[in-house]
Amino acid sequence: MKRLPVIFIPIIFTSFVIISLLSYSVVFSQDFDYNRAFDDYVYNYNLYRSNHLDYISTKSEYQTYGTLTAKTQALEAMRALLKQRDEVIKTYLTALRMKLKEETGVETYRQNLYFVKLDDEITWLKENQSFVSTPSTIEDLNDLSEKLENRFPYTLVIAYQTLGTINEGKLNRLREKVNQEITATEEKIEEIRSYGEEEPTIERWLIEAKQKVVLSNEKQREAMAIINSLEPSSRDKASKYDQARHLFEESNQYLKESVSYLKEIIREIKRV
Repeated sequence: MKRLPVIFIPIIFTSFVIISLLSYSVVFSQDFDYNRAFDDYVYNYNLYRSNHLDYISTKSEYQTYGTLTAKTQALEAMRALLKQRDEVIKTYLTALRMKLKEETGVETYRQNLYFVKLDDEITWLKENQSFVSTPSTIEDLNDLSEKLENRFPYTLVIAYQTLGTINEGKLNRLREKVNQEITATEEKIEEIRSYGEEEPTIERWLIEAKQKVVLSNEKQREAMAIINSLEPSSRDKASKYDQARHLFEESNQYLKESVSYLKEIIREIKRV
């Protein structure tokens, strides 16, 4: 009896830190956005879990009885599972793409770079699905499964780096707003000085607000250095991304602290 393989289940992230596309190979309708894409991913992930249970059941029956009928059922269950596994990864990458598209803080050239990388992976998955759909043996399907397993570390790096770029864009956008508020506050302080008044406490808070922005930028750079160091061959990709995620959170926290200082300055200015 031919032994059925244990189907590789890729790690799929279920949360995010979270224009015309005609120039790319993947085209979406105008009403298709990140929320819709994420819903598609969740729907397909649930289907995948159901298909996996079906596969386990038919595999067990085939291994127990070894009949031709059981083998046929196991083959079809395996085919359905492999197609759905490709679909889960494909819809996840599509959701990442839409999130990246909607993040205005990402530089255009970086957006385009990851659009191309994500589109290449989505196209590859579509092609792999077509191979799975053709008549084949259990051995053929097992070969196709291993083909995805061998490619998945590369796909995973692209997913992590896209998430990192999205976080970077969000922080860039927030930092720009904070810097605008700092500039406006400096102008107000200069106006107060023009009246011959000195406010050392306010000026000290302004220095603190600026320093928090500097620290935020440093943490962001550290996070992106980790993200950019990821390689398909790395065995600790998940832990490295987790380190980067914590650094992104620290960067965001420094921006919040800067805003708190600016609010205190505004309240103090109103008393002057």
